[in-house]
Amino acid sequence: MDPTSHLRLSLGFVGMAINMLFGTNRGRKNLLSPGAIEILYTSYFSPVCMGDIAGMLGISPSSATDLVNYLEREGFVCRVQDPDNRRVIRVVPAEKGKIWLLETEEKIYGFLESHLSRLPENDRYLFADLCSRFTGVEDEMTFIAEISGFKKDRGNEKIPLVTYEDGKLLRLEEVVDRRYQTDPFPYSPKEMTVMFETRVPETVEGIQDEITVAAYDIMQRGLRDAGHLPVEDLVKQTQPGDKGLEIGPGPGYYGLEWVRKTEGTTLTGLEISPAMIRLASENTLSYNLNERVTYQEGNALMMPFEDNLFSLAFSNGSLHEWEDAGVVFSEIHRVLQPGGRVMVTDLKRDLSPEIFTFMQGSCRSEEIRKGFETSVRAAYKKEELEDILSGVSFRSSQVIAHPYGLVVLARK
Repeated sequence: MDPTSHLRLSLGFVGMAINMLFGTNRGRKNLLSPGAIEILYTSYFSPVCMGDIAGMLGISPSSATDLVNYLEREGFVCRVQDPDNRRVIRVVPAEKGKIWLLETEEKIYGFLESHLSRLPENDRYLFADLCSRFTGVEDEMTFIAEISGFKKDRGNEKIPLVTYEDGKLLRLEEVVDRRYQTDPFPYSPKEMTVMFETRVPETVEGIQDEITVAAYDIMQRGLRDAGHLPVEDLVKQTQPGDKGLEIGPGPGYYGLEWVRKTEGTTLTGLEISPAMIRLASENTLSYNLNERVTYQEGNALMMPFEDNLFSLAFSNGSLHEWEDAGVVFSEIHRVLQPGGRVMVTDLKRDLSPEIFTFMQGSCRSEEIRKGFETSVRAAYKKEELEDILSGVSFRSSQVIAHPYGLVVLARK
């Protein structure tokens, strides 16, 4: 059997099995429609705005309202006011909705575990890796981006199977046999594309004006609330009592979350923008961490710190703004204690169009959306950062690329 037909049968079985787990094999309609299920899942992972549901599902606003009304009437969701904007109404799952989701996922995970158990351990990881590469889905971010891209593209690339011969409609098996018996892959795959080939440096002065600072604060707070700041990865690099240096903390949420989740740590944030320092200081008070966190105005090209002062240096989302990344990494090396660790995370310039569209669409204001594009244009690629780090005297360094950014890990 050709690979395409083999895959179609396998995925068809998985689709049928999942439908059965949802209860549609019992001769009755599922309690929840596909659209209702999508609303419930989306609201579970991130509160969804009422005004966004119609566009999310590709239906009219009145149909979206009917779906939410049904879910609310049946006790699956409830409407709440956005704490930051009381004119915005968001949909969040109620207790019944959460239980439904968890029970459904329990069935699905059980199905997957039971079938994976038939494979040797190495084959399980191989199968999972192949599925990830086939779908382009590796984590929550790529999942949402691929779903968004699928919704946009579906229907535009139909592969027709309806074929007549002498006025007679051919059976599915006949069409498939004729199509694939000579060429198993008759359709050219899409070429992998990247967003921006040439790096265009952005501002080297940070975000200075109060309006953009406020908009950036809202965006960063949203990323924090949605769990999109890579704080847990930083915590794994942390030792109790670490004296941390954050380069470009902006409104401070990344470093504040790190301090909140670690023991005995202290943090100094080096920020070039006085407006950002004022905002970060206010946020520090709201976290009640002002005894463990301070901010210093300065340029990372010439850090106002003595040698061997910090045990951990980190940054999230500011690397692309560094005027000379090689000089900044050398400064980081200077102010680190022997054995000190570095973790720098940022965007990458070779984002896929799907990831770029998803991430830009997550920016609420037009100003931030424009800033996101210039940030991506100013970001590095993996090979470029590796070349920069080769000129710094770290004992070890590594650049890790993932679908929506880069991670630099180094040690003095």
